[in-house]
Amino acid sequence: MAALKRVLSVYLLVIALLVGINWVATPLYHDGTANYWTWEILNWFMAVAVIIVLVVNSVRKHRFCRLEEDDNTITREYLEINVAFAASIVLTLWYFWNWFASLNPGSEPEVVGLIHLEWWAFVNPIGVLVYAYTGAHLWRTAAAD
Repeated sequence: MAALKRVLSVYLLVIALLVGINWVATPLYHDGTANYWTWEILNWFMAVAVIIVLVVNSVRKHRFCRLEEDDNTITREYLEINVAFAASIVLTLWYFWNWFASLNPGSEPEVVGLIHLEWWAFVNPIGVLVYAYTGAHLWRTAAAD
């Protein structure tokens, strides 16, 4: 199990790094057309990362809630788990709503397409944080296994 956690951790940390670098670098190399070929490729890997963080943080929350059924205290661990879980849900909803719209261009009015383009300004930075946090968590727990 520790090996799987390490592999998933490395995957998430690499995706966080690639998304962060590409997010900052896109204005430097993009030619101004509607074609964002690097994002079109990276989006497939990001979709896998979004599913991984949703599963990992859901399982983590489920296990924590099962262990802490009778305890009503708010601890650092409680806050970390719940914030990571909520951020994973928000990221999943935002990411797939936006990505599916980009996979089907022309399905909505042009103004909505522009909204989707601007919405990446929320999705990508939150994604970097959630991927990196979850990847670091998996790396730490793999060391404990």
